[in-house]
Amino acid sequence: MAESNSYPMLSANNWWNIRKKFKQTIPGTVTASYLSSVLNMQERSATNNIMPYLRQLGIIDAEGKTGERAKLWRDDIDYPKVCDEIRKEIYPQELLDIPCVTEEDRESIKRWFARKTGTGESTVGKISAFYFLLCDKDPSKESTANKQSNGSKTKSASTPRVSQKPAIPAIQGDPLKDVQNHPADSASHPAQKPNVPAININLQIHISSDASPEQIDKIFESMSKHIYKDR
Repeated sequence: MAESNSYPMLSANNWWNIRKKFKQTIPGTVTASYLSSVLNMQERSATNNIMPYLRQLGIIDAEGKTGERAKLWRDDIDYPKVCDEIRKEIYPQELLDIPCVTEEDRESIKRWFARKTGTGESTVGKISAFYFLLCDKDPSKESTANKQSNGSKTKSASTPRVSQKPAIPAIQGDPLKDVQNHPADSASHPAQKPNVPAININLQIHISSDASPEQIDKIFESMSKHIYKDR
């Protein structure tokens, strides 16, 4: 167990995804191109952020070739043994002597990493998270991590936005149909005339006493025709 301030910071998702791929088919040699395909990342990122840790953990050698540890690591029965071996090889005894069970224990381990590495909270969090992964040495957590990863992807795949447009009041029925079914309706509903002021007219008619009945009838007929028209 070498004393070192450079501890692995491999994320749990990457750890489990690589192991899952190894369980399907273990490659003879791990390359940046292989990792970029498995982890869906740029080759440069795989070269700088993944390959060094796999070498440090003994999953691959300096040339990227997989060996006995890679075969044991992918097996659920041997997985706990591999985790214990990695811890003993990479971390000092004083850290191994700190229990890694309760939350209080893990806070103590975080403080130890912060003190020994002199790094910030973010880096300490990543170093500690991987160390706790080795402490747990539980292969069943792979399925839990995959479910959480799939759930976050589903959530992040946001529902397409629908632009909000002003609501247009719905028109009940078919306007054209209504017009066709009720053409004009002039017979049943005569057109209303505009309102006009009411006019009261008082007429005084002087009929000569010698007027004949025919003349009198003509007078009233004329009144009915011209005065009371359209009334």
